[in-house]
Amino acid sequence: MVPHKKCLILQKENIKQENQFLDLKTTSNQLSLVILAGGMGSRYKGQKQIDPIGPNGESLMEYSIYDAMAVGIMHFVFVINQQFENETRKYFQKIIEAKGGSSEFVLQTTYTSVPRNYFDNIINRKKPWGTAHALLVAKNHLLNNFIVVNADDFYGKNSFLKAVSLHSEDKIAANQYGIVAYLLENTLSENGSVSRGICKIEKGILHDVIEHTNIFRYEDKIIFEDELISGVIDNNAPVSMNFWILNPSIFRFIEDKFELFMKSHSNDLKSEFFLPQVINELIHDNKVEVSASISSDQWFGMTYPGDKDVVKEEIYAKIQHGFYPRSLWY
Repeated sequence: MVPHKKCLILQKENIKQENQFLDLKTTSNQLSLVILAGGMGSRYKGQKQIDPIGPNGESLMEYSIYDAMAVGIMHFVFVINQQFENETRKYFQKIIEAKGGSSEFVLQTTYTSVPRNYFDNIINRKKPWGTAHALLVAKNHLLNNFIVVNADDFYGKNSFLKAVSLHSEDKIAANQYGIVAYLLENTLSENGSVSRGICKIEKGILHDVIEHTNIFRYEDKIIFEDELISGVIDNNAPVSMNFWILNPSIFRFIEDKFELFMKSHSNDLKSEFFLPQVINELIHDNKVEVSASISSDQWFGMTYPGDKDVVKEEIYAKIQHGFYPRSLWY
């Protein structure tokens, strides 16, 4: 497969513009990066968070760590599952501490941060409760503003620059959050349908996120098929890839909404508590305003087993074009 030429051209343009962002490093050291690595990988059929894809066995999230460090972020919180072995933790601690950073690891289980009165209802639940639950378990490790990303997605340095810019412009506060969104056509998988939150953005402000769980390309169109409705989505529709810039105030909102979620869904074996849904409700309740920046970069990630070869090719292409060193750390 030929790597995305459009992506490489756009990123070359981004590199030319990076000097204007260098002064942001002085403010980005107040930001943390939360990496959601607790998913069970049911469609991928493996521990995709640490699957080696780089020339020296680097996992995909190592490129997010590298990009975050490049813009001055040095505190990392990993939300992990029980398959995340102790040796893996030591590896990440070593590479981060070698660069002068710090790391913390928080275990997400079915019972973590769940109110005790629901414990009897969830004894048959096999997996945790989704991305909003994953962030909630990191509550006690975050005192300042922070970025949230998925471990199995590639975002690119430009997205971290955009996030740091929002933070440095004081657009992230108790009632102000941020998102870096992507163009839908740049976020599809060639190996199956995907779930995406379609964003309504006007004048740099996010007004709505509509979740579709079954999006795919059909001929020259992008189609969604949900349980009761289907239709066509514009190729350039902005979508959430779970790249948020948040303030710790989010935790009191998540706690309140998780209590309501558990009242209705504690007996469900598959229902999930999604972070975009929580933030969308806060927007509609006029609790927060979300500044939005749109990235034109090509996203790629590890959703299906067949995605691994695509991701490898994309990473190798970026190395060849000078976006990353052949060895990230040594």
